[in-house]
Amino acid sequence: MGAGAFGVVSALELAHRGFAVTILDRGPTPHPEASSTDISKMLRMDYGSDVFYHELAEAALDIWDEWNRGWSRPLYHEEGFLVLAPGQMRAGGFEYESHRVLTERGYKPQRVDSAYMARHHPEWSSDRYPDGYMSPRGGWAESGAVVADLLQQCVDSGVQTMTGTFVRLLSHGSRVSGALVRTGHGEQTIKADSVVLCAGAWTPSLAPWLSEVMKAVAQPVVHFAVNRTESFGRSAFPPFSADISGSGWYGFPVLADGRFKLGYHSDGLVVEPSQRGTVGPGHIEKARDFLRESIPSIAQAPVVDTRICLYCDSVDGDLLLDRDPEREGLVVAAGGSGHGFKFTPMIGKIVADAVEGRANRWQPRFCWRTGGRAAAEEARHQTTKDQEDQ
Repeated sequence: MGAGAFGVVSALELAHRGFAVTILDRGPTPHPEASSTDISKMLRMDYGSDVFYHELAEAALDIWDEWNRGWSRPLYHEEGFLVLAPGQMRAGGFEYESHRVLTERGYKPQRVDSAYMARHHPEWSSDRYPDGYMSPRGGWAESGAVVADLLQQCVDSGVQTMTGTFVRLLSHGSRVSGALVRTGHGEQTIKADSVVLCAGAWTPSLAPWLSEVMKAVAQPVVHFAVNRTESFGRSAFPPFSADISGSGWYGFPVLADGRFKLGYHSDGLVVEPSQRGTVGPGHIEKARDFLRESIPSIAQAPVVDTRICLYCDSVDGDLLLDRDPEREGLVVAAGGSGHGFKFTPMIGKIVADAVEGRANRWQPRFCWRTGGRAAAEEARHQTTKDQEDQ
């Protein structure tokens, strides 16, 4: 259920494995309110000292390359990832540890300083970020277009699509046997041997027994109009994070139509997805303060769009891709926590293996968690220990 990135890639993989698959979504698809239906999402391997996510992103990027070769035009743009620090990078910090892991695993990120920034990225206030690096392996994807293409591949592969609203799961004893949905023609029953719930930020609402381990969180995004696109070409202005663990700011290259997307990553505001709210003037002014300090030439650029992006945050930041141990036949794929889209090429394989009950190298980190943060942290600890023992 759900035609966002997790849903369509899982449906496609299951169809390729011979399953008869139906996608249920409230429509239209791709839905404009889905987190993955956007102009851009970051693709990166930079995860501090967390080698697991570095390696998972590395595997995903290889498939992004394959997908690009099959598309009529590239939807993944490998333009690097500029990681900026407000002072000298230090051990334990996100920037330092990300640089260390990249280097130890054979990559050659370019260390940057104020002089380098002034020379290669002149739109930035060079003295504001005296340290950091440029990672060549990464970039951004046209996320909405990617979902639309994967959805078309689903249709071409025989996946059925259905527009309707999920009412409740159907079950026979403890086994899930399908779903009751509401369509324009009334309520209808969909029978299934397995149900895969890929509902993004709506997951805690549709599966309230998961509300202890995940929540819907609102994060603001602002699009500015930049009329000097030649100064913000992709080599001079790549995707970036600017003191991401401290300030929360990240952004993307200016598109051909002049749009500059500026995102903000924080604890966010817990919301009901249907009441996500809007980006207020206070945040826009906060964004302009960041631009005045960091990219002053566009600090007064007009705002052309705003968006509240909904995260499905898990208590530990890890995705949840697993069978429900109390509801046989139900698999949940959720908990993207603001960083799940980059793993789209890997998600379908992990979910399909969960449906089939197969072991998957990556899945233990995304195992079922209940009982709040303590249980989730224990799951993470056990996964790390298992990896060390291998």
